[in-house]
Amino acid sequence: MKKQTIQQKPKLFITIEDEEELIKAGVPAIVPVVFSRYKSKLELECYYGVYPQVRDFLLKSENPFSREKLLELDALLAPYLEQIGYERPEQGRLRYYRSFVLWNRKDLKREAILPSSRKLTHSLLLKIRENNTDFDLKELLERDLPAAVTVVDGVLVSIATVNEHSEGQRLLEATVYTLPAFRGQGYGSSNVALLSDGILMQKKGVVYCCSCRNQPSIRLARQLGFKSESRFYAVDAYKTEEKGGIRWEN
Repeated sequence: MKKQTIQQKPKLFITIEDEEELIKAGVPAIVPVVFSRYKSKLELECYYGVYPQVRDFLLKSENPFSREKLLELDALLAPYLEQIGYERPEQGRLRYYRSFVLWNRKDLKREAILPSSRKLTHSLLLKIRENNTDFDLKELLERDLPAAVTVVDGVLVSIATVNEHSEGQRLLEATVYTLPAFRGQGYGSSNVALLSDGILMQKKGVVYCCSCRNQPSIRLARQLGFKSESRFYAVDAYKTEEKGGIRWEN
């Protein structure tokens, strides 16, 4: 006699952020929604006022990551935001991102590293005459944040580094920027690969996040060996002074 397999709904694990503490710390009153699908469960993280609606939505959705479902979730959250005194800026909608993770050095496509990519050092900094990026190279070195750069004729044309992290953190978030005139030449991929290689050698992992619509960044992550991990969503919504809340400037 064949054993029947009972299909169980995925478990949902919820983390509730303390919104008031974030506001006191000076963090804009933005409403984030983060959820990930793994083989056996869904994980959800959002502010306490939103989680019941999002929880029920996820448990009923066959594919919560589709664009159609994203718009449905957006419409679901809008009345709640208005009710508690939030308003959206013009064109403010639910923004969505993908995250890619790399833990194992053997999965990294090191062949993407070009000879022009170099680790940022104090001696290299002295050779950079022009920096038109938003990155403060001196500050990166002072804070001991790893960075890989491409310099052409004294001009910084591409950089990959990590966002601020706490001591002992095992998963570091990579960020990359290449000047528009130098894109499409492999500099960004090369610097992310060199940066990741150094992080992985320290037995740490690398996470790379980008907009779900940013196809070049998605290709970069996949070509370097990063694995798709989860999707992140955030609503552009701010409390206004008229409704007793706080208006935050962009």
